[in-house]
Amino acid sequence: MLRLLKCEFIKLKRSKFLLIGILGTLIVPLFVFVKAVMDYLSSSGRDISLFSMYDSALLFLMLLFAPMVLTILGAWIVSREYTDGTLKNLFVIPVSRTAFLFGKLLFFGILVFLFMLASWLEILTAALVCSFFLPVEDLTIPCALFFLAKMLCGSLLLWATQTPFLYLTIRTKGFVAPLIAIAAVSLVNVVLSNSGVAGFYPWTAAYHLVTGHLIGQSCPEELSFLIILAVCLWGIGTSLVRFRQEEVG
Repeated sequence: MLRLLKCEFIKLKRSKFLLIGILGTLIVPLFVFVKAVMDYLSSSGRDISLFSMYDSALLFLMLLFAPMVLTILGAWIVSREYTDGTLKNLFVIPVSRTAFLFGKLLFFGILVFLFMLASWLEILTAALVCSFFLPVEDLTIPCALFFLAKMLCGSLLLWATQTPFLYLTIRTKGFVAPLIAIAAVSLVNVVLSNSGVAGFYPWTAAYHLVTGHLIGQSCPEELSFLIILAVCLWGIGTSLVRFRQEEVG
């Protein structure tokens, strides 16, 4: 498994996706930072708050931006094995298809974790730099650590809800189907974000679980967790079955 992960990191390092991924993590932190500064400088006079910046970042990351970016990244990790014709070479070495697929899942999970960690660090850095010029409220270690825990929990839930798109990639051997699917999912995320039934929809439920918005809603937190777990296991199970059936010539 360690060798598989090492190979994945080497492939990522040699591709342009590493640079694209790093630059991609800057979009949401930059957006929430600019918005906070603009609100402060406007007539409304709203104070710049680290808490508000992190809260807004979680909204945009988990409901819109992160699912789209991570689906593209996950589809690339899998589909490149088909487009580059490397699968037939990989299966010559003593590695099972199950181990190979779980290596992909673990590697993808690490990337999701790093994506959220980088976003958290970039927001904190922007707030620290801003504090030299403008007052920033809630710029404390407890606040930063509070949202670090939320983002790391969010990375786990994001990974769990991404597994169905892995299946679509294996099924179609390309980007188009998973991208269309995640676009539809993200659209429903926006529609259901403030709905009382958001907890029943796994991709929206992930955000609400992290932020605690499900408390007092019609869907219990335990049920939302079970729905997300079911989606995760379905994605892994169907991907494994499909991948074992692949004919690699």
